[in-house]
Amino acid sequence: MGLARARLPLLAVLALALRAPDLGLIQALTPHRQVNGILGGSVVLSVDLSPEKELKEIEWSFSNGSGVMIQLAEFSGGKFERPDPSDRFKQRLEKYNKTSLRIKALELDDSGVYGARIKIQPAIVEDQAFLLAVYEPVPVPEIKSHSLSSTAAGCNVTLQCQVSGREKVNVSWSSGNPPRDLGDLERYQLTPDGRTLRLSLQPDLLNSTFTCTASNPVDQKNVSLYLQSICQSGGAAPSPCHWKAIIGALFLGLEISAMVPVTLLHRKML
Repeated sequence: MGLARARLPLLAVLALALRAPDLGLIQALTPHRQVNGILGGSVVLSVDLSPEKELKEIEWSFSNGSGVMIQLAEFSGGKFERPDPSDRFKQRLEKYNKTSLRIKALELDDSGVYGARIKIQPAIVEDQAFLLAVYEPVPVPEIKSHSLSSTAAGCNVTLQCQVSGREKVNVSWSSGNPPRDLGDLERYQLTPDGRTLRLSLQPDLLNSTFTCTASNPVDQKNVSLYLQSICQSGGAAPSPCHWKAIIGALFLGLEISAMVPVTLLHRKML
């Protein structure tokens, strides 16, 4: 056996990992830095280089799990070179500084592994990797009230936070202004996905504001609901049965009113 053992280049190992459904496999194969970006935004990939090391050049590569690696750029002698300026990145790559690559106008397909092969004087090679995830902006959520029971003793209400879009987002609830954790409330229930909030509030809490926040690693949006706009302290909101009883009573009253003149006329004729 020789003193040196053959090993796969960094990007080859990462490409194998990317073929798996779970990108988390990469963590078991090579260290990397997680970088998150928003669709249409930009990110900067910066290699970690000690000040005492003299840099010769950096080669940047990319793999998105398709098994094909692209050589993106080279930093050499203070110059920025693109081996294939017509690749999918086109004019969206630039040299941010001597150790950093900037990617502009991010697209969802830019998600993947970026490798930096760093050549240091006199003959040292270091490999670093970045796992980029590009996310869509979070849509503005909407709060829907699904059921309501309001009495003098308090208000029972179910609120649902609805978020459109394809991506999975995290949903959380808060109360008050400024918003604070729901832990201050005594009686509430959250569904496992965090989107539906069931409340049972005393009259003194009916003027509370509840806020739903939808977020991903790069963006968040929220919407608030003033609870007193749907909970009326001191009286129950009429149910469908109540409305039927009220309407029935009105019709009965009209029928009685119509019958009185007819009865009087009949008596006069007699």
